[in-house]
Parts: sequence; C-alpha cells; structure tokens
Amino acid sequence: MTRRTGIPGTRTGRTLLILPRIPDDLEPDVKNALAIRNTASTTGTCPDCGAESQLYLDTDEPGIGHLVFRHENDCRALTDVTAA
Repeated sequence: MTRRTGIPGTRTGRTLLILPRIPDDLEPDVKNALAIRNTASTTGTCPDCGAESQLYLDTDEPGIGHLVFRHENDCRALTDVTAA
C-alpha cells in the first residue's frame, strides 16, 4: 500500500484545516482517537486503519470542503463504532 503525500484538492497551498484540540483531562482512548483523527486530517490517510480521505466541496459555500473518512469498524479513531 502506498501512502498519499497530501489531501486531494488541496494542492494550491491555500488550505485552512480546523482541528480539535486534545484536552489533557479526557480519557486516554478519546485523546488517542482525537490524535489519530488529527493526523488523518493533515495527511489524508488514517494512520490506524488506512482509510483515505474523500474531499466533498460544499455546494452552498464556494471554497469550503468537507474531508470525510470511512474508517474500519475496529479503527482506534472511532469512539463510537456506529460512526464507521
């Protein structure tokens, strides 16, 4: 498996990613899940399950995109397996 070096649709260098902070008082599993999600969002590939991002452009707001991952059910990025 080869890893992509960037997120599709973000080649212009003008991309702003909004990522959650990871508070110290969270449970370790939740902190790890957030760290995995943040890494996935910045690289385009989930480091735990290998899910690759899909970029969906917002039809109501030009220039806005939504990065979506279809994680495996056992991926540590998920804190709720029904979200897979």
